[in-house]
Amino acid sequence: MAKILAYCGLDCGDCEAYLATQNNDRAGLEETARKWAEQFGAKDISADMCICDGCSSGKRLSTAHAATCALRVCASKRGVVTCAHCPDYGCEILQQFFAFAPVLKEKLEAIRKNIEK
Repeated sequence: MAKILAYCGLDCGDCEAYLATQNNDRAGLEETARKWAEQFGAKDISADMCICDGCSSGKRLSTAHAATCALRVCASKRGVVTCAHCPDYGCEILQQFFAFAPVLKEKLEAIRKNIEK
């Protein structure tokens, strides 16, 4: 599968919700919901909340987080490919995400290095 980058730098092709959505795999969505509910302590995550075509697709964004993700909302309004492409890279919103998920910083820094080449 081709690499599909989310605004935060994660590869949608590595996301179990994205893969289950693309494969019309209801059992996969249900398993993802169960795992995420346990992982994030959110009992109310359903399979329907895990449906996602990728945050930059402009299509289905019903994942538990993607529909209201501050990074997605901001990057979409700014029209950037990823947050790494933003002239305000390192903003407060991004710093909050880095504190929650440090892997995002690694991914976006790698993207920025390639942009500068």
